[in-house]
Amino acid sequence: MDYLKKWWLTLCFILLTVILTAIIIIPHSTTSRNVLTGLSRDIMLNISAYTLDKSESYLQPAEKAAELTRFLADSNIVSSEQSAHMLRYFIEQLSLHQQFYGIYYGSTKGEFFMVARSEDKVKGGLLTKTVRIKDSGRITKKAWITPKMEEFENVIDPLDRYDPRKRPWFIDALINNDVIWTSPYIFFTSQKPGITTASPVYDKKGNLQGVVGVDITIDELSTFLGGLNIGKNGKAFIVDTSGNVVAFPDVTALKQTTQNNKIRLSKITELPDPLCIKAYNSLRILPDRLPKAPVFTTFKHNGDRYNAVFTPFKNSHWPWIIGIYIPENDYLGEIKEDYMFSLITAALAVLLSGLIGWIVARKLDTAKKNAIAANHAKSQFMAVMSHEIRTPMNVILGTTDLLKHSNPSEEQKKYIKLLDDSGAGLLASINDILDMSKAEAGLLDLDNIELNPSEIIRQACTVFEVSAAQKEIELVCTFNDILPERVMGDPARFKQILLNLIGNAVKFTDSGGVYVQAGCTHLSNQMVELKIEIRDSGPGIPPEKQKTIFDQFSQAENSISRDYQGSGLGLSISKKLCKLMNGDISVTSIPGSGSTFIFTITMPETGAIPPAETKEAAKPENKKLPRKILLIEDNRSNRMLFEHFISDSPHIMKCAANGEEGVEIFKEFQPDIIFMDIEMPVMDGYKATSEIRDWEKIIGQPEIPIIALSAHAIKGIAEEARKSGCTSYMTKPVTKTQFLEKIEGEYNTDLN
Repeated sequence: MDYLKKWWLTLCFILLTVILTAIIIIPHSTTSRNVLTGLSRDIMLNISAYTLDKSESYLQPAEKAAELTRFLADSNIVSSEQSAHMLRYFIEQLSLHQQFYGIYYGSTKGEFFMVARSEDKVKGGLLTKTVRIKDSGRITKKAWITPKMEEFENVIDPLDRYDPRKRPWFIDALINNDVIWTSPYIFFTSQKPGITTASPVYDKKGNLQGVVGVDITIDELSTFLGGLNIGKNGKAFIVDTSGNVVAFPDVTALKQTTQNNKIRLSKITELPDPLCIKAYNSLRILPDRLPKAPVFTTFKHNGDRYNAVFTPFKNSHWPWIIGIYIPENDYLGEIKEDYMFSLITAALAVLLSGLIGWIVARKLDTAKKNAIAANHAKSQFMAVMSHEIRTPMNVILGTTDLLKHSNPSEEQKKYIKLLDDSGAGLLASINDILDMSKAEAGLLDLDNIELNPSEIIRQACTVFEVSAAQKEIELVCTFNDILPERVMGDPARFKQILLNLIGNAVKFTDSGGVYVQAGCTHLSNQMVELKIEIRDSGPGIPPEKQKTIFDQFSQAENSISRDYQGSGLGLSISKKLCKLMNGDISVTSIPGSGSTFIFTITMPETGAIPPAETKEAAKPENKKLPRKILLIEDNRSNRMLFEHFISDSPHIMKCAANGEEGVEIFKEFQPDIIFMDIEMPVMDGYKATSEIRDWEKIIGQPEIPIIALSAHAIKGIAEEARKSGCTSYMTKPVTKTQFLEKIEGEYNTDLN
């Protein structure tokens, strides 16, 4: 029997090994394909960025030279009166920048001074041309210079009628009054592709003297592209937004001869490479439009798949695109060849392993998915449950609020107070649970607005003055230091910490008092650390419990949990909030002598806040009462509650059970204000709000206030509501007073 068990275990091990091998082999091709495709894109992006940097660094000296030349007019270097100095300066620039083909200057009088590369007379030589206009007439002189800067021939050309003022580069520079760039074209003399940049020149007094221009050859860009190694069969090219080819590895393909024997740049559709044409067509952009970021495309040729990337130039002077394509087989060829072999091997392994292996694999996969789902559900469960509880809580607390104003008897008032206190306590517990769930899900974000720490501390103490007086204990708030008037932080969360700690101190103290002391320490970079100490004379906390008191659902004593109601979440939430505010919280306590809680938070100091404008100045004129109200709410009990809220008011309200019904009622009813529940069947509040806003635009009606209602107290809901078109946001439960205030005054308020 043991022998059989050993063989069975060995067989199971072999089968499991085969299964795992098959699992690895099957996705091998897919995984390799995805990885290599990603790598190929990264490679193309890197090549594109490298090409972009090289191209722009090749062109930028011309722009800088044109700008520099404009300013050199102040020193009379660029001036018709100092033509010799100017020509020497042009020669110097040509020697520094090999991509410059020629530099020239045209004056407002029509004079012209140029130095250009020329190999007509000597290799590596230069040609200078000057057109001077004097009283005796026009004189045009050409001179050829050797690479050693020696003039060996010059001629006078009496037939020359060249006028720089009629040239496009001169006219465009004057119109734009700035550095301009021409589109790529073929230079007439050298028959090389190039571009021209030009800039107006002024004297010290701001008078226009002329225009300086620089011709740059761009055939080196084609040479550079030809030297790139893009896989085995990849290629790069540069085109402008009109489809003219700026650079291509085959320089001879850049030029086309027109019917009148003029030379122009080739269009992308005229290239001898059909792959470049298909790659460019896969971009699908409108003429004279540039993509704002690199664009990836794919295309097919003769059954093979190709990947391409198109990257725009950064400088707006050059509205060009770098295109790079690479065949998929360059990096997936071997993977495709091995694909069938891997598939057959995997199939044989699966068949050989049998059902046992598949069951094991499925169980492992199911267990993994369940673990991931459970981990995600743990963080979301309490938030969802809190939402479901807050919806009926709106009815409970709202109905209680209505009962308070229904002239109850003294005995009924006691019952109503009991119901109100219990509901408020339940809502506080729900809020604690929601805060904890948001903290675990990473959704507990903080606001960053101006606040007055002294004012918030006083407000928190004021909340418990009545409770302390009823228990005949002291509640004292003192300040050891002058706290800053204004800091940046989250006032609601700061106050929440204070309410948790002061509330606990008052709740557990039956004699003596609760003492709140606040101080601060000014740190560097205008940061301030607030330190608040809450000391009470209550029963104290045993030493063994002090280590766990900040844990979730933890309280000092089980007996205390029975004597004093609470969820045990307040201190845990307070600790998380302190950590989020770059602080901490601690406790010291002696049983029978009370406890002292100390927490710190760090905030940036902003100084005094300027006087705010009055709300009356910011609000539009309200409509006259009564108002027409549309309530879109799927919960029948909530609809009944809101109807009771306005029963003794002059307002008129209609209700809808879902968004689709609400949109139809809106079109007929034309309400003054809409209260929109977010989560509803058939059509939710976001969609309904969007359709209402679209309808208003179609008929030209001004937007009416739409107040979003939600039982979710999670940050982000308000932002989503605003994006859909809502003007304000309310979190359930909603009281009668809050509801009426929204109707009668709160128009066009920001989302809370």
